[in-house]
Amino acid sequence: MEVLFHESFTYVRGHMYLIQYLDMKLILATIHLEESTRAVPLAAACLKAEVKNHEVLLKNYTLNQSADEICRDLLKENPEVLGFPVYLWNRALVLSVINLIRTFAPDLPLLAGGPEVTAAPKAFLKESKICAAMQGEGEVLINPILDALSMGHDLPEIPGVWTSTYTPSSPGYCPDINLLKSPLLSGALNLSENKGLLWELSRGCPFACEFCFESKGNGKVRYFSLERIRKELEIIRDHRIEQVFVLDPTFNVNKARVLTILDMIRTITPGTYYYFEIRSEFLDEETANAFASIPCTLQIGLQSSDPSVLREINRDFKAEVFKQEVSLLGDAGASFGLDLIYGLPGDSLEGFRHSLKYALSLEPNHLDLFPLAVLPGTALYDRRDSLRLIADESDPYIVRESQTFSKDDLEIARIISHDCDQLYNQGRGISWLSRVCYDLEMDSIAILESFSSFGRKSQNNDLETPLNFLKRLYLEQGKKNLFPVIQDIFSYLDLLDDIEQKESSPALIEDLILDAESPLSLHSSVLFHQFHIPPDLVLEGFPASSEELMAEAGDYPALLWGRNHQVCMDILDFDELNTLKLLGDRVVKYSDLETNLNGSEKFDFIMNGIQEGYICRA
Repeated sequence: MEVLFHESFTYVRGHMYLIQYLDMKLILATIHLEESTRAVPLAAACLKAEVKNHEVLLKNYTLNQSADEICRDLLKENPEVLGFPVYLWNRALVLSVINLIRTFAPDLPLLAGGPEVTAAPKAFLKESKICAAMQGEGEVLINPILDALSMGHDLPEIPGVWTSTYTPSSPGYCPDINLLKSPLLSGALNLSENKGLLWELSRGCPFACEFCFESKGNGKVRYFSLERIRKELEIIRDHRIEQVFVLDPTFNVNKARVLTILDMIRTITPGTYYYFEIRSEFLDEETANAFASIPCTLQIGLQSSDPSVLREINRDFKAEVFKQEVSLLGDAGASFGLDLIYGLPGDSLEGFRHSLKYALSLEPNHLDLFPLAVLPGTALYDRRDSLRLIADESDPYIVRESQTFSKDDLEIARIISHDCDQLYNQGRGISWLSRVCYDLEMDSIAILESFSSFGRKSQNNDLETPLNFLKRLYLEQGKKNLFPVIQDIFSYLDLLDDIEQKESSPALIEDLILDAESPLSLHSSVLFHQFHIPPDLVLEGFPASSEELMAEAGDYPALLWGRNHQVCMDILDFDELNTLKLLGDRVVKYSDLETNLNGSEKFDFIMNGIQEGYICRA
């Protein structure tokens, strides 16, 4: 190993001493759930940004890789220290990798941190036999650990560093997080490897929900400075990051700060899509409109609609107030989702059904349903015995039975959750569920459980699609005559998806020149479709009842295309439709375009098509 020394000074009792650190090579290995825009080694990059005297290399893996593959890949880099961020989803694989590394390199120093280690450092240290379990904020721990290892000293006995010989009294903690270096601004995080980003704007939460790690927090929120956030936004813009997942557990707790940050996002990164976790308590009309002004999705933890269940986990709830708060987002046009947890203390299958029905009535863009995980390090974990919660002793820590939720009922809730994802989330239920409930005089849970029953009976996978299920349901309920409206809704949603995946045409073109030699073609985003109801009603979001819409039923050809990143639609007559279809996938000179439109009609139609962006001058 090449020997390199870095000099630094320390003061002890008024005297200055020269300390020499041996440059060590630390590899931080992050095992992600899967390849995705969320697979970003943010925790490892935060540590790398803080390391002063040593070399740090970040390595990324996924759960699809074997322990043997990961172990061999790490060891070929000749690390002198190895560290692992440990999460719920990767704990088992991390332990397997550590066991293999111990076989091939028994003396290699191994470190671990992250939520799983912070929750139960003593247990992880014992199970893995690593040299140090890092509890709390690793940025304040990594340098003392590496410096001690480099000098051959014992590991430091400081808060947050658990070893076989030392039990700290508290986790590692940084009182002023603005003293920490930014993984983005420092270059510690390679933004060219992924078009997504995990982003921290603050740490901490003012609430203490008992199922969450924050239940044992101090109730304080520590903020990164707005100046740092502005600079990071400029980095996000310059690297053309497409999706940003904001990790703040309660992003909107401070209204003035939120409005400032949203304004910066709107100004600096208008083309980036953001994901936020918020609380409904802090919503008002101004904040809702600010969220709606940027491309984003908001996630709100409802968890249950039963106030007595929520009190068991230290949450308050008033159904009407929550509905009014969330409706502000719908009125503003902001996309939002809701979370529900089944298996909470005091909850039951019937209670879960009631919560699900309430959540669906709020018309979220998506609905995420989870079984309760009784996580070590939470207040709920400490109370699990008194609450008679029977849960997994290791990850994923899922509740398997309680006093009010039997094993069989939890399995039914799991099936309902799976089918809700298929029917509502993947089937884009926000666009049609309330209409189907009205048309068929059924409530949302009855429709969902009918889908569950139908899916289990079906032998043909094609029949299990939401659209085919609804077709069967309308037929069974004697409302076949109303089904074309549902068909048009699904057709329109599919067309939107197709067009949004294609390149959009530019803004309106000025100074048009169109002569006999002008080469013409259709824009690549153009699609044709025949609707059952007038396309202007489709554009208005299918207003009125299905009976009223079907009163105007017929054959309505329409043209759809993308312009300025928006989907446009126009109604065509027979001659206009045939004129466009003559272009097809080829380039045609204006003089060779034979059509039933007369000279002035043809000229005006083509000029309009070029201006609107669905015809190109090739």
